[in-house]
Amino acid sequence: MKVLSMVLTAIALFWAAGLSACGYRELKKDMDAYAPPAMMQQAQAPMLPITREPDAFDAEAATIARLRNRWEKAVGETAASGGGSDVQPAVIEAADDTRTLDLLRSPFSLPTVQSLILLRNPSIKAATARFHAALEGFDQVTQLDEILRQYSAFTESGMPGVGPMQGKDNIQMKFPFPGVTALKGQVAEKNVEAEKQTLDLVRRDIVAQGGKAYWNLLYTHRAQRITRDTLDRLNQLESVATTRYGAGKTSYQDVVKIRIGRERLQEQLATLKEQRANLEIELLTLMDLQPGIPLGWPDTPTPDLSIPDLSSLYPLALEKRQELNRMRAMLGKMERMVEMAETMIQPAFSQNYSLFTDEAVVQAGSAAIKPTFATTVSPARGAGLPKNAWFGTQDAYLRETRQKRDALRADLADAEARTRLMVRMGWFALDRARRERSLYKDRLLELSRTSLDVSTRAYESGNVSFADVIASYTGWLDVNLASRRRNSDVGVARAELERRVGVSLSKQP
Repeated sequence: MKVLSMVLTAIALFWAAGLSACGYRELKKDMDAYAPPAMMQQAQAPMLPITREPDAFDAEAATIARLRNRWEKAVGETAASGGGSDVQPAVIEAADDTRTLDLLRSPFSLPTVQSLILLRNPSIKAATARFHAALEGFDQVTQLDEILRQYSAFTESGMPGVGPMQGKDNIQMKFPFPGVTALKGQVAEKNVEAEKQTLDLVRRDIVAQGGKAYWNLLYTHRAQRITRDTLDRLNQLESVATTRYGAGKTSYQDVVKIRIGRERLQEQLATLKEQRANLEIELLTLMDLQPGIPLGWPDTPTPDLSIPDLSSLYPLALEKRQELNRMRAMLGKMERMVEMAETMIQPAFSQNYSLFTDEAVVQAGSAAIKPTFATTVSPARGAGLPKNAWFGTQDAYLRETRQKRDALRADLADAEARTRLMVRMGWFALDRARRERSLYKDRLLELSRTSLDVSTRAYESGNVSFADVIASYTGWLDVNLASRRRNSDVGVARAELERRVGVSLSKQP
């Protein structure tokens, strides 16, 4: 009996399932075939792309990124030139110690020395590292503002259910970005510009020091050769005086005077040798090499003899001199910091001229809302006027900063005036060295040589006194040394004038 009831129950269940499946299929078929009345049908609207208003903060962040890229390119340009000289491609491959020593053991030129100094000098490397460190300031500009944006969106969107339903302190009053973000980016750029000018200043001074050492080393080489030549002449004169003394035609005083002059020249020759060693060590130090390395001799005998126009040097120095540009960058940085402080400070009393609504800073995503600040209003209205006239005008540290800013402006004006004087004095030194070089080389040197030859032959024949012979020898030596000294002075004066102007004069039209 029980088995029969179970069989009947199973048959009933299968029959009910079949009926239900058949009913579902019919219902689904009816739903798929359903169409609304014609009066309810509407044309399907086209899909429109989701757009949002441009985010001013992101635009300022992109601007800051472009500034960083521009200054990073300036690093490569600075590495290729500086101090009025370009790094020679052949010298770049010889920057290691072994190849550098090979270049310096043979006769070396002034551009070679300047290129090696630019590549190897430790002070230049330190200034370059500080420049790279200043570039990291660009990445620090937007980090705090981005954190504050996230914090504002989190706190304003939270609904804790207790306490006031709105933020107690509107964070945008203290950080009204993107305007202040732009100011921060400008501050970072001015800081990088100041470090760039410092790097150029270090390169300029080091290269000028190397150029002066090069021309002084050239003088010591030539002075040693001239002194040895004079010693040989005095030895010949001593033999003549000794022969005449033995013949009774002169006194022993003539022989003694010659020996005194010879001893003096030997001591002067030893002094020149030590001066040469000092200058060689100076060049090795500038190139970060150990002292005691033997060097060749300078093979650039004649400096640039052109004289620049003085009237064109004044505006060129005011534009290119690194000290002035660094002061201008620091002044611009201070001005923007003052403006940023005037904008960001929360005053104790306000007429609500620039208050913002207390809303979350969410401008992207599904929770995007309208901008909570004006995207087209700068942090200042007018020329240097803060957004709210009550912001920070009576703060003591701002008054102090404004006074320092005014002092920096006065220092800049004084530096510009002193630059004109320095340029005038440097141009005068170059002009005088060039004129005196021409005087000694073209006129006095030939006259002194002629006087020496005539007096020597006349003394051998007994026609002139010994005093006249010694005077001709002394005059020839002094004029010859002075001629070589003036030749090197032209190179030294040009290097100093380029240092004062801040740019190579040979590259200027």
